[in-house]
Amino acid sequence: MNFPSKILKKSAFLLAATVLCASFSAPVRADAFTPEQKKELEVLFRDYIRNNPEVILDSVQAHQIKEEERRQKGAEANLKEYKDKLTKGQDLPFAGNPEGDVTVVEFFDYNCGYCKKAFEDVTKILAEDSNVKVVFIDMPILSEQSRVMAKLGMAAQSQGKYFEAHKVLMEYRGAQTEENFLNAMKDAGIDIEKVKAEKDSPEIDAALNRYVKIANDLNIRGTPGFIVGDSLMPGYVGHEAMKKEIDAARQAAKTP
Repeated sequence: MNFPSKILKKSAFLLAATVLCASFSAPVRADAFTPEQKKELEVLFRDYIRNNPEVILDSVQAHQIKEEERRQKGAEANLKEYKDKLTKGQDLPFAGNPEGDVTVVEFFDYNCGYCKKAFEDVTKILAEDSNVKVVFIDMPILSEQSRVMAKLGMAAQSQGKYFEAHKVLMEYRGAQTEENFLNAMKDAGIDIEKVKAEKDSPEIDAALNRYVKIANDLNIRGTPGFIVGDSLMPGYVGHEAMKKEIDAARQAAKTP
């Protein structure tokens, strides 16, 4: 396992500080040591770390766990702020029942293999449950072509054809060119001339940048990522897990 040198240095420094604090009853200033003593301390700490590398690894791992806990708490707090905007926002593309009692929010990238798999789960849930609304949030982080596809899909929204475009782009498996994407969308009955005229609008670019920021604020650092009720679900979860979370959100809404 490789760790950033800055973290290792910080851990070594903290270790040194701990040893020093344990050795003296009062705080010790750096200038209290002679140059010879400093050299001896450097050798001591270097030998200790060399003979006990697990101390550094434990420190780094503890730091990473603490940071993840901090990020997750921040994400839960941010979700309270974003939830209504994501589940009730009139400008966001969605499928299913607009008045559904449970809203699933999905962050996705068209070039993400697990997102393609999740699309099958989402489609199945929409077919099974007529009281679910699914909101789609483009998070094109894997490649430049992902952003191209996202812009094309979002440009189809003004025609009322977002989900048709979403389906085409999720199921697309050919060469990654804008021309091929557009041809596939044309076959789905989408006006591609209108898409081409709207895809590079400042509004779409601004929305994509805003979506990435929201994902970061919610500690969703990869795709797919889901919000169901008050639950954040990073990563691919599968059809059954999503169904259970929808049922739990439905039950929670009924409980005072």
